[in-house]
Amino acid sequence: MSLTLWNCWHGCHKKSEGCRNCYVYRRDSQHDIDSNRIRKTASFRLPIQRDRYHQYKIPSGTTVFTCFSSDFFIEEADPWRDDAWQMMRLRPDLSFYIVTKRPERISACLPEDWDNGWEQVIICCTMENQLRTDERMPIFKSLPLKHKHLICEPLLSDIDFGEWLQGNWLEQITVGGESGTEARECRYEWVLHIREQCIANNISFMFKQTGRLFVKDNRTYLLDHHTAMSQAHKAAIDYNTHGYVP
Repeated sequence: MSLTLWNCWHGCHKKSEGCRNCYVYRRDSQHDIDSNRIRKTASFRLPIQRDRYHQYKIPSGTTVFTCFSSDFFIEEADPWRDDAWQMMRLRPDLSFYIVTKRPERISACLPEDWDNGWEQVIICCTMENQLRTDERMPIFKSLPLKHKHLICEPLLSDIDFGEWLQGNWLEQITVGGESGTEARECRYEWVLHIREQCIANNISFMFKQTGRLFVKDNRTYLLDHHTAMSQAHKAAIDYNTHGYVP
């Protein structure tokens, strides 16, 4: 599967517990960039850019991770979002993967021809602990989205989804620990509990990374980013029901 990154705008405001050690803020601080300033990027028109042979620079079939240095639904981007939707509308041959902590803004930000969603757009809501799950889940479930995913990263507590996963409306949950030197712990039993709930409700599950500070069987491991990714892969606990794991 071909993957690419499209950061149409950059900058964000910390919104909840999972934002405390945000990688965007960490990276920006190394270059004296104000992460709270929201701005369009030079790659804003990337999905429709063409090469000298008049071919799209992003080839057909690519999964486009969209706006990962901001939040696609952040308020300051309202003047630019219609243009972003238009580029997605023009590229139904791509899959646009959008992650947000702002499900309460989605409904008002959808294009007029959205109906029940576009086949090429996957929207994923972050739920990092029980508090944010209880807050965001009823909003997210109610939205007219064709493809709905959840991501519990950084996973900061055990999460019991209760009956929210019932009804065959959710395609996938991705789980991962926190990166960076100030990372908070991620416990393996939390990961397995979410996996059990996914299997019980026939939802795909992906263990993306352990995080830097990982606790398993009451032993604490301090892992670099590469090892955090590889150890999650070695655990071999992914559960795929829909044929798509980004």
